[in-house]
Amino acid sequence: MREALEKSKGVILEVLTPRGSNLRKFLEFTEKMWETGIDAFSVTDMPLGKVRMAPWAGAHFLLERNMDVLMHFTRTTRNMIRIQSDLLGSYALGVKNLLILSGDDPKHGDYPNTTRVDDISITDLIKLAKSLNDGKDLGGRTIKPSTDFYVGAVFNHRDNTDLVKAKEKIRAGADFLISQPVFDVKEVENVIYELNEVKLVLSVVFFKSEKQFKIFSQVPGVNIPRKYLEDLENKSDEYIRDYTLSKVLEIVDTLKSKVDGFYVVGIVRDSKVLEEYQRNFGTFLKKLGER
Repeated sequence: MREALEKSKGVILEVLTPRGSNLRKFLEFTEKMWETGIDAFSVTDMPLGKVRMAPWAGAHFLLERNMDVLMHFTRTTRNMIRIQSDLLGSYALGVKNLLILSGDDPKHGDYPNTTRVDDISITDLIKLAKSLNDGKDLGGRTIKPSTDFYVGAVFNHRDNTDLVKAKEKIRAGADFLISQPVFDVKEVENVIYELNEVKLVLSVVFFKSEKQFKIFSQVPGVNIPRKYLEDLENKSDEYIRDYTLSKVLEIVDTLKSKVDGFYVVGIVRDSKVLEEYQRNFGTFLKKLGER
């Protein structure tokens, strides 16, 4: 993945770890999708505050099968000691690519009364990962051997305040940034030039049904443009599939020469629609290759 982003042609596909301990469907899906030619799987860390298998476990099984990973690493469910322990443990398991996030608020998840942890800020967590690369932990103690993390962070291209935070993440040492889902070319064109100090990856998403689209549109933190919502109102599943894929391909075609990669949000996980997803994703990769 790192090499692909350095060459400005990375493709990352997001996947969720299982709810339980059975990895069969997870591995079946990832092995099929790896054949399409993507550069890495982005392994999430309990999105929406819902309990799932730890990302380092899912990442480890993918790495064992020679598939590269970008592992999400969140701060709000870990205290300072656990953060450093999990970073070192993940690295020992082969994880080198990190996407540093605050994490979804637990109040939206399975255990709304659980304690949110704020021992460290997002910028300081980025600094910590880079410090481990220099062989030092947060307290300045020597770590041997040092790590070699490739560190990413996220930004919201629709929020000017968040763009300021994105620049702080760059100063903290982020090697690359990944956007929130992009639904229209115009909404992100100007941002590309403001954040060109590091590798820039745009998130895109396409849907298979009205139900899937409605669920996604209600996710906390997801902001879908009004026109996009209106265009899909009361439309058939087939129309939604075709419309959202065409929008993604338009974004890729227009911006592929201006950014360093694309991040496909992990929506489809049902093995019954795997063949269709592979076909759509193959179209996506073909379009990306026409640069």
